[in-house]
Amino acid sequence: MRIEFATRGNRIGRVGRLMSSKTPSLCRTGVASVLVSMGLAISIGTGAIADDHLSGDITMIKGPHSADEHRFEQMIIDDFADVAPNVSVNFTTYDWANMNAQLTTGFASGNPADVLYLVDLIYPNYIEGRALHDMSALVADPDWAGERAAIAPFAWDLATSDEGVWGVPVLGAVYNIFINKDLLEAAGVADTWQNSYADMLDAAKKTTAGDVYGFAARTRTADFAFWDWLPYVHNAGADLLNDDWSGCGLAGAGAATQHLIDLHQAGVTPAVGSMGTQEPFDLFKAGKIAILHGETPQINELLANPPAFDWDVAMAPPGEKGQTVMGNFGILSIAEASENKDAAWAFIQHWASGPQVGRFAEQVSLQVVREDIVGDLFADNPAMSKIQTEFVPRVKGIQPHPQILKVLQSIWPVAEEAYRGNLTGEETIGKMCEIIDGIVG
Repeated sequence: MRIEFATRGNRIGRVGRLMSSKTPSLCRTGVASVLVSMGLAISIGTGAIADDHLSGDITMIKGPHSADEHRFEQMIIDDFADVAPNVSVNFTTYDWANMNAQLTTGFASGNPADVLYLVDLIYPNYIEGRALHDMSALVADPDWAGERAAIAPFAWDLATSDEGVWGVPVLGAVYNIFINKDLLEAAGVADTWQNSYADMLDAAKKTTAGDVYGFAARTRTADFAFWDWLPYVHNAGADLLNDDWSGCGLAGAGAATQHLIDLHQAGVTPAVGSMGTQEPFDLFKAGKIAILHGETPQINELLANPPAFDWDVAMAPPGEKGQTVMGNFGILSIAEASENKDAAWAFIQHWASGPQVGRFAEQVSLQVVREDIVGDLFADNPAMSKIQTEFVPRVKGIQPHPQILKVLQSIWPVAEEAYRGNLTGEETIGKMCEIIDGIVG
């Protein structure tokens, strides 16, 4: 969700170079949604088919973004029944920690879900084997042009290769920082902590006392700790892979990694590996952490049960090459094995429409990739509004290489060792690059 975004000019293995989609200028009319809401016609394949011509059963699978995921999805499904009353939609979920294995099993069975919510971290795995349906003709349908134009060009870049379009982009998850404003103000660093890495370290030291930690970030592989590290890598102008995705791109990220090592060696953080994602957030809610790497779905919990202090959302301080925010994104895809692609495509159009995706994003505190509804979202949620309008344009996401998940899981034990003080930043990057080159080189 940044202006230039991470995938421009990169490659997905044998799939080929990602393309700019040359999306037309923003259209706010939402022609297709209007037609659907009027009960007229929806675009299926290359022609227009009346809604009552759709029938049969389809299944959608998605990782849960909320404990109320099934209830929120049922709202979307119930509204779809007004559009396509003869289509039955079954919703099911996969576990985020095991999504790749569960999805692979589904594809291997020959009977996967018809509609799949896939994140940029794993969907490239399924392109080369053609487990996904090429949606190029569907998304190019002139009857859907207004809706396509409402989705930001960078998001289409994420879902597009030179061999096809593999999904409709719908949502993004931004990994923000939470700050305890009271602790920072009491330490006299509220106006300076975000100026530089040195100022962040200084603030963490000044706010650490007794059972209060100045800083916390995830440190374990299983907890996707790499999301909290990558903004610092991107701020240094580096990335996991080089420009043509043929090897390591982390050169230049040694100093940024050293900053995180210094934080974890300064006595201002929980012990490395001692906590997952929820435990530090619980400490933050209790007023025990001043600066915490977190993620936007946690905002709802702070709003539902306000802590006894003032808080805000923030991004990491700027590095040598910029100030970025980490994010990853989800697309709605159709399984090639689906026997009801018309109904699947109709449901994707419905799910991705402004009213549906906007409501869902507000319910689960995620970001949208549609540009036409941003001003209408989060009116009563200043933190989320700030993230959608100020953070999203700075997002630099993951490079969706088919082996990117393996890359991240393979290199992260090196970071854990470094956070424990056993490696310098430069040594960490060197060891990581050896691993990356062995995987993609």
